[in-house]
Amino acid sequence: MTGGEILIECLKAQGVRCIFGQPGTQNIAIYDALLRYGEGTIEHYLVRHEYSATIMADGFARSTGEVGVALTVPGPGASNASTGLLEAYTDCIPVLLMTGQGHTQHSHRDQGKMFHGLDQMRFFEPLTKFCGSAKTVRDIPDLIESAFYAMRTGRPGPTMLEFPMDVILGEDKVKLPAKIRRPIDKRTDETAIQRAVQQISSAKRPLVLAGSAVLHAGARPALQKLAEKLQAPVVVTRCGKGVLDENHPLALQHINGFLGQQAIQHTDCTIAIGCRFTSLDTGNWNLDLPALIQIDEDPSEIGREYECSLGLCGGLTPTLQALTDQLPAVEDASDGGWHEILADSRQQFTGQPPLPILPDLQSVLPPDAILSVDVHAIGYSTFSEWAVSHPRNFLYPCIGVTLGYAFPAALGAKVANPDKTVVCFTGDGGFMMGASELATAAMYGINVVTIVVNDGALSAIKGSQRRECAGRTIGTDLQNPDFIQLAQSFGVFAARVDDLKNFKSALTEALSTNQPAVIEVFLQDRQEELIKIIGWLSDQPLRQSSLS
Repeated sequence: MTGGEILIECLKAQGVRCIFGQPGTQNIAIYDALLRYGEGTIEHYLVRHEYSATIMADGFARSTGEVGVALTVPGPGASNASTGLLEAYTDCIPVLLMTGQGHTQHSHRDQGKMFHGLDQMRFFEPLTKFCGSAKTVRDIPDLIESAFYAMRTGRPGPTMLEFPMDVILGEDKVKLPAKIRRPIDKRTDETAIQRAVQQISSAKRPLVLAGSAVLHAGARPALQKLAEKLQAPVVVTRCGKGVLDENHPLALQHINGFLGQQAIQHTDCTIAIGCRFTSLDTGNWNLDLPALIQIDEDPSEIGREYECSLGLCGGLTPTLQALTDQLPAVEDASDGGWHEILADSRQQFTGQPPLPILPDLQSVLPPDAILSVDVHAIGYSTFSEWAVSHPRNFLYPCIGVTLGYAFPAALGAKVANPDKTVVCFTGDGGFMMGASELATAAMYGINVVTIVVNDGALSAIKGSQRRECAGRTIGTDLQNPDFIQLAQSFGVFAARVDDLKNFKSALTEALSTNQPAVIEVFLQDRQEELIKIIGWLSDQPLRQSSLS
C-alpha cells in the first residue's frame, strides 16, 4: 500500500467520518487516496478558507466528543488553520490538523526557502498536545496512533501531523493500529477521600465548581449525584457550561455570572472538579475561593493556579462516587445553608430587564438544538441566560474568544449532527470573517440557520474604547454588505428583521425551509442600547436596560 492509502485506512480505523479541508500541491496525493479509499466512509467538505477548516472540525468535535479532522497544504494553509487549533488548545477540543509537506530529501534545507515553507514542528508545538512528521511510510501508523492517543486520553486537545509528498507516494507493508479508547479511570487514594469527606461534612454551604473535564471524563452523572447528596449548588467554568443540566434546581450559571458570583461569595467550602482556573474564569486570578478542595485527573493541575487546602488526583467518576458514598446526606439546606441566599439571588436575577432574541429562540427551538454563539453584544449573555441540558448543545470560543468562530463551528456541528437543529448566533463583525463559507453550506446543503445581529459596529470594543479612552473610538464602525443579497447570491434563504416583534416568525419560517438560511436582525439604530446591555462593560452586577 502507498503511504496515502495507509493514512486513510488508519483514519478509518480510528472512526474518522469526515474531513474539512482544501486541496493543494503538497497534499494532492492524500486527496487522491481519500477519493479512492475513503469513498463511502470518510466524507470530505471543501472549505473556502483554511481558517474555517479547523473551526469546522472544532464544531464537529465539541458537538460529538469525537475527533474533528482538517486537511490543508503546509505553510500558508497550515498557518491559516492555526487559529482553529489555538481555540481547540485553549478549550481542550480534540482536533487533528493534517498537512502535506515537500519531499523529505529537502528537509535539511532552510524551511523559509521552500515552497509554502514553514517549520511546522516549531510553529505548532505550543498549540498542540502532539505534533509530528512522517519520515517514512512506516511512520504513518505510529504517528496516527500517537495523535489519537493524545486526543483521547486525559484532557483532550489538538494535534498536528505533516506528511511529505514522497512518503505519501511511497509503498510499504504496515500493521494498522487498533482504535484508541479512553483508559479506565483510577480512583483517588482512600486517605485523601476520607480527608475530603471530613472537610466537606463540616461545611454549612459547600459549593461545587465544575469544569469541562467532567464532560471529557464522562462524569456528569457522578457530578449530579454528589451535588444532590450535598444539596450544593453547582457553578461552572466557561468551558464547563452544561455539565449539569441547567434546568436542574441546583444548577446556577457560569463562574462570572451574577448567580455564580453570589454563590462564591457565600460558600465556606469550594469543591473544584476538573477546573483549570483560567484568567477569564477567575478575573485574572483575583477570585477568592475559600477552603478549596481540588479534584482532577491531571496531577499538574492540582494547586497550579490556586493554593488548595486538599488535592485529590484520580479518575473523576470513581472519585466522585466514593465521595458521594461516604458523605452524609443533607436533608435540609435551609438551616444556615443555601436556601434563602439562592432564593434571593434568583429573584434579583430574574427581575432584570429582558434581553431580545434569546427568549424567542428558546421558545421556538427544540430542547436538543445546538446553538453556536459568536462574540457579540447579546451573545455574551448566553452564558448566563441560555439554559442547556447538555454541554455539547452549546458552542462558544470560551478561552481564546476567537471572533468569527460561530458560523464555521455551526457548519461542523450540523455535519456531525444532521438530525439536530443547529443555529448560529453571530454579529455582523464575526459573520463577515467567515461569510465565504455560505458557499460551503450551499454546496453541501448544510442546513444551519444563521442569525446575524447587524449593529454596524464592533460594539463591545467600541464601548470598551469609550470607557478606557475618554470617549474616543477608532476602527470600530463597520461598512456592511446587504446581508440579504449576499445570502441570496449563494442560493440560500434570507430574511431581514427590522422590528424585533417579527423575529420569532422569521425564525420559524427559516427553520421550516430545511435549507441554509440567514436572518439579519437590523439594529444599527439601536447600537447605543446594545452597548448598554454588555455585562462586562457595566459597573453594575445586573443589567439595567432592555432592548425589547
